[in-house]
Amino acid sequence: MRASWQKTHLYLFTFSRYFLATIILMYAFGKIVGTQFSSQPSVYDRPVSSLSGFELTWFYYGYSYWYGMFLAGSQITAALLLFFRRTTRLGVMLYLAIIGNIVVLDFAYDIEGAKGMAVLLTVLALFVFLSEWRVFYQYFLAEPAAFEGMEQPIWFNRTRRVKLVYIAAVFLGFWALTTTLKTKYMAQNQFYGTWQVQGREPAWNRLHFEAANTFSLYEPGQAKPSRQGFYRFNDARHELTLQVEPPSSRPQRESNEVLYPDSTQLETFFTGRYELKPRQLRLRGANGQFLTFTRIR
Repeated sequence: MRASWQKTHLYLFTFSRYFLATIILMYAFGKIVGTQFSSQPSVYDRPVSSLSGFELTWFYYGYSYWYGMFLAGSQITAALLLFFRRTTRLGVMLYLAIIGNIVVLDFAYDIEGAKGMAVLLTVLALFVFLSEWRVFYQYFLAEPAAFEGMEQPIWFNRTRRVKLVYIAAVFLGFWALTTTLKTKYMAQNQFYGTWQVQGREPAWNRLHFEAANTFSLYEPGQAKPSRQGFYRFNDARHELTLQVEPPSSRPQRESNEVLYPDSTQLETFFTGRYELKPRQLRLRGANGQFLTFTRIR
């Protein structure tokens, strides 16, 4: 009975190796010849918000040809390693790293038609991996760690005791840093979002209030902003001021000028009163005229 199970295990193990290698080669060659990560021409003219998860993923990964070749090379390497029993252990570890990312991507971006195969390949790769779990356990966990038997200075051994404190400090420190950066520079105030002009449209038709108190104006059908700059507001007086860089004096910005703009280089584009509701914004300029906006996102 045991010998029969071992033979069955061998057949399944061999079939799984070859199946995994064959399918991943199909995906690798698809990247090389361009049947994967290729977007239709219409995708380039559509807003990002209108793209499906599949279209967005394919456009993103297809942006860089050499990155696709890197993925294809990794998949071909994993396939070649799986074809030979002696290198199967290396191959299945690389394969699991590749297919694990793919299966998460397929579900996270809701890529229909790919989920089933990704799950099947993941299960088979885990079967190959777990077929030799004792070897992996022995190598990665049971074997002594690097320099385990080496004589070390007393002071060096004592410093190892503070590693838990160091790890906790790293976690807490970077959490505090990133949350402070988000609160200070990426906070979303009541204006944050995209606003569409109602009724009479000026040369621009969308106003985007963005992070770090920046804004941009877009003309219909244009991919680049016609004007951009910084804004400030006074809640108590319901006053809003938009300042832009003059087109003639728009040199390459230093990185810190986004957060700390030089007000002497800005000119006032709009200053006036505002009325703000959850889905509507009304601006009244110095001439008494109103512009009404609807929040679209």
